[in-house]
Amino acid sequence: MIEAYNSPNLDAAFTALGYGKRRGMIHALAFRPATVSQLAKEFKLSLPAIHKHIRLLEKAKLIQRKKVGRVNFLALNRRSLKETQDWIMQFNTDWGSDKETLENYIAGLSE
Repeated sequence: MIEAYNSPNLDAAFTALGYGKRRGMIHALAFRPATVSQLAKEFKLSLPAIHKHIRLLEKAKLIQRKKVGRVNFLALNRRSLKETQDWIMQFNTDWGSDKETLENYIAGLSE
């Protein structure tokens, strides 16, 4: 079991992923890198607004940025995303559905 419930990395990741447009940016960057301007245009955001979202995603280490000249390129940081995925996947068990698990627990209490 991954005991990362007190992980600053996971806190930052879930904060960053808590907003739909940022999740959309992660989705877009999963298929191809993009410039900041391309991402702003795709999500219909001003440059100041997109930079706010990018800073949160960078703080969570979910994306990486590389500046070439005056252009900022963005790409998904798959390693950090995997840490978040691994934490979530620990709850994916073969014990049946949530209802079955709850019913089994309640039945066990009354035995």
